Amino acid sequence: MLHTQFRVPSSSLKPFVRFYTEREVQITGAVVTHPAPARTCPMLGFYFRDFMTVKDNGQQLLRTSPKTVLVGLQTYQRIEMHLTGHLQCFYIMFRPEGFHRLFSIPMDQMTDQDYDARSVLGRFISNLEDRLGECNSFSERACLVEHALMNRVPQAHALDGVYFAAKQILETSGQASISTLTHQSGLSLRQFERRFRKQIGMRPKLFTRIARFESALERKARLQTASWTEIALDFGYFDQMHMVHDFANFTGKTPGESLAQLERLFVEPLRDASRDRARALAENNSQLLL
Repeated sequence: MLHTQFRVPSSSLKPFVRFYTEREVQITGAVVTHPAPARTCPMLGFYFRDFMTVKDNGQQLLRTSPKTVLVGLQTYQRIEMHLTGHLQCFYIMFRPEGFHRLFSIPMDQMTDQDYDARSVLGRFISNLEDRLGECNSFSERACLVEHALMNRVPQAHALDGVYFAAKQILETSGQASISTLTHQSGLSLRQFERRFRKQIGMRPKLFTRIARFESALERKARLQTASWTEIALDFGYFDQMHMVHDFANFTGKTPGESLAQLERLFVEPLRDASRDRARALAENNSQLLL
């Protein structure tokens, strides 16, 4: 079982970061697989103790994750993580628009990719890695990262129409109107799509589908009494088969199989959510979809 901790960012960093999380697991004599489905947020992962191993989709050989990995938005289940030994992982989960605002890296070059973070962010990562490893708690790591990110906020890009559109899509669980958001941005459709790919990482229509998928799976995981039909209706799918098709594209599995995978990995958060229906209904942070 994974031991998981979460923390929301300070008010100054909420426009850039969705949450911080740390996961620790000790597995002896076995390997637990953790598929990584499509995802709408870029992330930085810092690995302490043993290193994570990863198997790419369609490949047989395993590769070892770097000490600090930068992962862009994902459009399908591209990798499968293999958990064994003593793993301790600290993640910064950025808002889809937040990473580009802070670091100005073309996000379309990061989509469906993972990189050694040192090769992309240089000194920013070098200064963080050792200091995070010396921390004694998740709280200390979160405070250290907050301070490092706050130093970048004064130079961050202002919230423009494309950033605002991504924010609205995420906050409406993928049910915002692309045509309305394009009009509000003051751009032509072609300009809007081109800038959305650069600043966010993919076409806006695909981004809305993945945001909706994330929210639907999260809701079902936290609210077991809801039927898949109810979930499909709540999140604006034309019918349940439309939802099944999206799940197949983004996880390679049926909705039920995708849910079962989450239930095996995130026993504690799901048990807590089942005790509080109101919280489960209000939750829209996709904290389970790593």
